[in-house]
Amino acid sequence: MSKKTIIIFITVFVAVGIIILGIFLILNKKSIPTNSTSPWYQNFNPFGTGNSSTTGNNTNPDGTKNPDGTLKTSIETSRFYQITDFAVAGATFLEDTRPIEGADALIKDPIKTLISPDTEEGRKEIQTLLNETLSLKPLLVVDGKFGKSVTEAIKTFQTKNNLPTTGLIDTITAPYFTKTTSPTDANLYEQAPSVRYVERMNGHIYKMFLDTKVKEKISNSTIPSIYEAFFDKTAGTVIYRYLSGDKTINSFIATLGASEGIFLSQDISDLTTSKDKTKFFYLTKNSNGVTGTLETFGGTKKDIVFNSPFTEWLSAWNDNGEIFLTTKPSYNVNGSIYLLNTANKTISKIFGGIPGLTTTVNPKSSLVLYSTSTATGPKLGIFDIAKYSTKDLDTYGLAEKCVWSNDNVDIYCAVPNTIVGNQYPDYWYQGLISFDDYFVKINTTTGEKTTIANSINEIPIDGTNLFLDKTESTLFLINKKDSTFWSLDIE
Repeated sequence: MSKKTIIIFITVFVAVGIIILGIFLILNKKSIPTNSTSPWYQNFNPFGTGNSSTTGNNTNPDGTKNPDGTLKTSIETSRFYQITDFAVAGATFLEDTRPIEGADALIKDPIKTLISPDTEEGRKEIQTLLNETLSLKPLLVVDGKFGKSVTEAIKTFQTKNNLPTTGLIDTITAPYFTKTTSPTDANLYEQAPSVRYVERMNGHIYKMFLDTKVKEKISNSTIPSIYEAFFDKTAGTVIYRYLSGDKTINSFIATLGASEGIFLSQDISDLTTSKDKTKFFYLTKNSNGVTGTLETFGGTKKDIVFNSPFTEWLSAWNDNGEIFLTTKPSYNVNGSIYLLNTANKTISKIFGGIPGLTTTVNPKSSLVLYSTSTATGPKLGIFDIAKYSTKDLDTYGLAEKCVWSNDNVDIYCAVPNTIVGNQYPDYWYQGLISFDDYFVKINTTTGEKTTIANSINEIPIDGTNLFLDKTESTLFLINKKDSTFWSLDIE
């Protein structure tokens, strides 16, 4: 056997061995563990106690089709835009202020405008100028009324400036009666849509204008390892939530430009802001259960509006300032949602008995989008509060991966392409499973679904913390895989 033949034989033998080894590893790939120690970050969003159950594989019923029945195709022009390449702890939409292009020239060159004789204020200004330029004796009465004395004064002014002596502020004379004004904010600044966001690693705050995509760091005050961040209405005050070395949850309020901040109670188990971002509500555990406290941004008053021996709650606000409390979910525990009346400090049950219940309520509090754990994964449904009725949306997903439109009918959701196992939302909260989402608009009245984009065709995204801009043309989200901040064009 020649040397060449031996080399070829050895090469083929090695290649076949590698292929066989690869097939063996694929066939013996480990399944998702059913028991694992929860990561540290779950102190901020724990879920109810659940028992182990067997897992299975379930492909989304839509398969390779979009919810509207059309085949999934590659996206020619991406609708996704990656705002950050670093993890963020929170973000918000804001109508921000910025200098108008060319505003520097306005500052250097004050604005000159013609004085109008058609208004009383303008006529007073003309009388004042005639008094100053002609040194009249006696002076004209500055009353905004043009009589014989004013007409004679105008003629004198016209003669002095070699103008036709008409006694009127005509088109030839008018340019001689001007006033100089300094630029106002209206001349120098404009409102433009933007987003602000907090870097998780150090608490630095950034802003980006949506039309120009120009990004700017506006605060470099460092607070390490922020997990959650909540902005107020102006996006100038932020509540930072982080874990100290002894695993204590700290909540710290800081305002841009302020010399110091304020610490809230330690070990706040849940915190949420009102829809208008003027107030915030938080839950603190105590020896008797849990206490719910309501505070105003920038205020000093605290109002305890809730007490309960049950400690496992997640809170949310609606547009009317009402607070909804949902029991923390687990796949095999029946959950319920309640309405907290902050005025009389009473709580009433909306509905319950739903395994793995997660919720999000529409702005006018008429409908509850909820997810429930099933044998094949979490499914979305709608609960009509007035009719006390439910409707299956025939879609797999979690309610916290959706956001309501202001029309109170449509929802925008990050929907998993594939569901693996059935222990949800536990697996997702624990980080044991990650989704690759497609993004869909669902009409909760008709059930009609419209696919916006599929992240699996680009960089797979596990969307969470969804919110919309003012015009509802852009959807913002955090990719749970790495906590980077993204936008999605939904027009």
